[in-house]
Amino acid sequence: MKILFLGDIVAKSGREAVVRMLPDLKIRYGADFTIVNGENAAHGKGITVKIYRALKAAGADVITLGNHAFSKREIIEKLPECPDLVRPANMEPQDAGQTFVIRTCGKHRIAVINVVGELLMDGSTESPFTAADKLLQQIDADIIFCDLHAETTSEKEIFLRLFADRMTAVIGTHTHVQTADEKIYRGCAFMTDAGMCGAADSILGRDAEEVIARTVRGEKTHYTPAEGDAMICGCLITVDDETSRAVGIERIRLTAGD
Repeated sequence: MKILFLGDIVAKSGREAVVRMLPDLKIRYGADFTIVNGENAAHGKGITVKIYRALKAAGADVITLGNHAFSKREIIEKLPECPDLVRPANMEPQDAGQTFVIRTCGKHRIAVINVVGELLMDGSTESPFTAADKLLQQIDADIIFCDLHAETTSEKEIFLRLFADRMTAVIGTHTHVQTADEKIYRGCAFMTDAGMCGAADSILGRDAEEVIARTVRGEKTHYTPAEGDAMICGCLITVDDETSRAVGIERIRLTAGD
């Protein structure tokens, strides 16, 4: 079977591109199951029920989040309306939403989990290693996919080596920059960062001039998402139907016209 994963969807440019292109991408790549990260989908920070529904209607089976999971406060009260939304297990509030979901695809039970890193990150309640181990003790599934929303390459590589034998895929998100290190490690698909789905002419999806004004000149600015044609970044994971282990991973990076 094939699992399609798209990295951080950033603001209007990214979400409109994903909603428009996802049905065709699923056909192009022969995807049996699709996961997208929506934690930056609402104006660059957070997600709303409206956006969740649009991504689901476009063909996403499960939507993962990250450190901006609850930036739009309305989502906390609306989480019961979003059964296919997975929040990071090691973030407050602990009693809001689901830390994993299990869905059936063909003869497989697929579990999708989401944890955030500790290094150079704020808001985690415990290490991603401890959080993931606790989740695995609760899960009974053939395939386990982890969206590891973290900053550093080292933390992600450590996570892979700790959990490769217990997971089918560990795919990093958060940095918005796609890495060229996709590999299969002991039957587990891995990529340090899937990249973003957002405006190609930007700084990590933000308006470049706004970022320069804030960073270089010290100006007080508001978060301004970039506009324009979006890139679509992610990966396609091939899983052996008999062993439920990953046997292939392909980087996906599309720009306007692809």
